[in-house]
Amino acid sequence: MGSSKPVVLLVDDKPEGKKIFSRIAQDFPFDLLVAEDGQEGFDIAREQEPDLIVIRKNVPILNAMSVSVLLKQSANTDKIPILVICPDFSPEDQEKFQDAGCNDCIKDLQETDIVISKLKEWLAP
Repeated sequence: MGSSKPVVLLVDDKPEGKKIFSRIAQDFPFDLLVAEDGQEGFDIAREQEPDLIVIRKNVPILNAMSVSVLLKQSANTDKIPILVICPDFSPEDQEKFQDAGCNDCIKDLQETDIVISKLKEWLAP
């Protein structure tokens, strides 16, 4: 067996998201992969097969829904849980994201307690 730490892929074009996740990764711990846009996130997810993907709703090139739909089409990546960073989350959004294969939503990365509890929930063995 490889690394005992889970691997989380953060797809976020906002520098503050990367800073927050880097801090959480030090305490959690998990190995953090970072992508700046949806295409890069999709490529890394296919190559590395992380344990969890956290993606900002409207990252450039491929948005969260597009990445999720593409990953759910492959047997290698269809089981990876996907959490969407979505500050303006509505019930309609939730339905659309679930239809696209996303598993959960994080309203705001600044609420680190909530982020950590979601990570624990989705990374539980």
